[in-house]
Amino acid sequence: KMASTDPPSASTEMRPLLLLDTSAKNKEANKNKLGMLFGVTIPCILSIFSVLLFLRLGFTLGQAGYVATLGMLAIGYTVVVSTVLSISAIVTSTTVEGGGVYFLVSRSVGPEFGGAIGVIFYVANIFGCASYVTGFVEAAESNLGKGGSLLTAGTSGLDALLPGDPYWRDFLYTTVVLVFCLGVVLVGANLFAKTTAIIFVLVFVAIFAALFSFGFSAEKNILPPSDNCVWKAMQGNATLTYTGFAWSTFTSNILPNFTADYTVLANDCTGTISPVDFQYVFAIFFNGCIGIMAGVNISGDLKDPSHAIPQGTLFALAVTFGIYILLFTFSAFTCTRDLLIHNVNYLQPINAVPPLITIGVFAITLSASLSNLIGATKILHAVAKDKLFGNILHPFTWTVGKSKQPFMAVLFSWFIVQLLLFLGSLNSIARLTTIFFITSYGAVNLACFILKMTSAPNFRPTFQFHAKITSAIGFVSSIVMIFFIDWRYSTVCLVTLFIIVVYLLIRGPATSWGEVSQALFYHLIRKLLLQLDSRKSHVRFWRPEVLLLVSNPRSAYHLIEFTNDLKKGGLYVLGHVIPTAFNSASAQYYSEQLQTWLNFVDVSNVKAFSEITICSSIRIGVQNLLAIAGLGGMKPNTLVLGFYSRDLPVNTLDTLHRRLLRKRSKVLQYIFRDNSLEKFAVVDGKLPSLRKDPQDQELSAEEYVSLIQDGVTMGKNVCVMRHFETFDKSVLKARPFIDVWPLHITRNGELDNTCLLMLQLACILHMKNKWKATSIRVFLIDANNVRQNEQIIHQILADSRIEASVHVVDPAYANQCFTVEGQTTFMESLGSQNPSTEFYTAMNSITKQYSQDSSLIFTALPTLPCDQSEAEDFVKSMDILSGNTGPIVMVHGTTQVMMTSI
Repeated sequence: KMASTDPPSASTEMRPLLLLDTSAKNKEANKNKLGMLFGVTIPCILSIFSVLLFLRLGFTLGQAGYVATLGMLAIGYTVVVSTVLSISAIVTSTTVEGGGVYFLVSRSVGPEFGGAIGVIFYVANIFGCASYVTGFVEAAESNLGKGGSLLTAGTSGLDALLPGDPYWRDFLYTTVVLVFCLGVVLVGANLFAKTTAIIFVLVFVAIFAALFSFGFSAEKNILPPSDNCVWKAMQGNATLTYTGFAWSTFTSNILPNFTADYTVLANDCTGTISPVDFQYVFAIFFNGCIGIMAGVNISGDLKDPSHAIPQGTLFALAVTFGIYILLFTFSAFTCTRDLLIHNVNYLQPINAVPPLITIGVFAITLSASLSNLIGATKILHAVAKDKLFGNILHPFTWTVGKSKQPFMAVLFSWFIVQLLLFLGSLNSIARLTTIFFITSYGAVNLACFILKMTSAPNFRPTFQFHAKITSAIGFVSSIVMIFFIDWRYSTVCLVTLFIIVVYLLIRGPATSWGEVSQALFYHLIRKLLLQLDSRKSHVRFWRPEVLLLVSNPRSAYHLIEFTNDLKKGGLYVLGHVIPTAFNSASAQYYSEQLQTWLNFVDVSNVKAFSEITICSSIRIGVQNLLAIAGLGGMKPNTLVLGFYSRDLPVNTLDTLHRRLLRKRSKVLQYIFRDNSLEKFAVVDGKLPSLRKDPQDQELSAEEYVSLIQDGVTMGKNVCVMRHFETFDKSVLKARPFIDVWPLHITRNGELDNTCLLMLQLACILHMKNKWKATSIRVFLIDANNVRQNEQIIHQILADSRIEASVHVVDPAYANQCFTVEGQTTFMESLGSQNPSTEFYTAMNSITKQYSQDSSLIFTALPTLPCDQSEAEDFVKSMDILSGNTGPIVMVHGTTQVMMTSI
């Protein structure tokens, strides 16, 4: 409660000490965090360059030619720029913590999609780390191994340290490099930032030295690498040529000329090799574009990630794009195609200071390795913390030190990379790395596209340079590219992504992040509902759209389940009225009951909506439901309610409980995170108890009849159901009939709507799988027009394609069941506008005699009374008509439900 109604004083409005304390905490929290330059721009530049800059740039240009290389550059940067725009929109529309792209996407679009992207991106980072570590050792072998460009002739260099099989020697060297990366990552982000700053300086010194050397180096002959078996086989001891700037050199490098990749045979000159193709070269080239997530990977270590990530990454892209253009152009004008193709380290021998290129290669591959290992670790740690895959990943949440380094996640990621190093060749890893990265980029673009398409008001990125079209371009181009590179690996990758999404949908934990699927469904359904115009509805497409009035699900479970079979894909609404005055207490009770009913719908597995209203009387509440239940063109056309009785109701929830107990084994319950039993316990505890005294019936007979009349008045078909308390579909084989008892086939020369509705409902029920074992029987009792009625009903069944048998009731037996003074026959009473009680008694006897082996009976509802004073008689007529039968549905048809004619 408010202690005072006085306005707050200035002293209570202003709290400078609190603001100062918060600011101090923020400063302390950000003290050891990284800014845009060292946290995003530098790591992104180094990761983007990676092995392409010094080790595969010439190979790409030599194989694909200058024009195709620029085309690949444009395609690659289209994908990565669109991805950066998408990730910038996401990062500026949510709170950013550790976990990189996984955290951003999962908090934006939900755990299923975010978890799948996280797994794919984790794998991509693992493959990327292995690729760059392999590139580091490849550069070391090329420069410092036997015949290396930095060694004098005759020296063995690194080969002398570990003689023997080159494969295992390289594996040992990659292991040593990976252990160094492990040590840096275990220390933390600060050491990584300092390391990358030093590496950045070394790399740009090497780049500027290379650009300078293109202009000042004279024409020279260059020895091919000692491990180039392809060149030796073709040219023997011939040298490669650097021409300096020459137009003839440029023209010879314009078009593609795909040949063999000599690095594949680097350790085995006895093998055979085929020429590469565009897909192969592009897969290798795109490794020079995939470092855009380096800043996102360490989002939890950034001071202001929503500012640093967009600006820092875009700046890094601009810098790298410009340098690529310069290097490709200078190389095309100065280096012969043989030099570009047959010496992956061609920049080193033409450089004025050759060791600078070697240092640059070592520095940039080491930086990319560190960035990918850190990214993989952060993702694994975040996924483990969120328990998306249960407790199996719990050890990866363990941290050490003040910086809380996830040492177990680091060790596991290191171990997986170590296993990948057995693949050996850089180019064999590059294709897989490219596919995984492009797939994760496509998923990020798709996530942003969905967020934009749903028009969710809370998706308000401060980064404005993005649109649905950019995300769509990024997604489509990503999918096209991965299948272009290798359709087999791409198919495996996408199937894996799909399996993870499905697994998380089934098995994933409940989270408070929200699910973009709900926003997407809302957006699509709203648009479709606007197109669903009730004025354009046609009887050809009629289906039952049911409003089932339920007093208490405890006593109506069988009725709810049966009506679920009856709806045939139509709207199904469970309506309930809370008869009380509207106030804060009743509103609170309404909220609790609505949640309980929603949980009941979940555990009972019926495809229904729950609509609850608060009104001073049940009749007014039902009138409201009849008027407003549904949405747009989806409105109930059939009112279903149980039979009126003052007898004590039977608790049918026990049946549901027994079904849940035997529904699944404990193993399957664990696999699918089935919490139905727990949810049932909540429902059972929250639903109101059943009445224990016949006098507690809140609904009078007059009000009950008024509900039926109101439904008819509003143009609804009406079904009153009785004897469903013990209904069990397991008896369908023993009682394999659905019986239809039309009292009238025609009225005033037109087909009777009630007759047609009964036939339609019986046919719909028969179409359900569990009801297909039954057969439909139609019983005719009007002996005066039996031939005509039989002909009409056969014609209706034929026109409506309803499989049913037609049976005629023996008139003598019907008359025997009917004894009333002044009326000699049953048939005479059948023609009456208001049949007597005795007529319904006879009808009940006839029905029980002919339908004793049926599972369900459809019959016509007694004639509705014109006056409220006749309500008790109407209820009595229903009681007599349906007394002691099996499950029975009393039907009143208001509208046409079939397209047929007499």
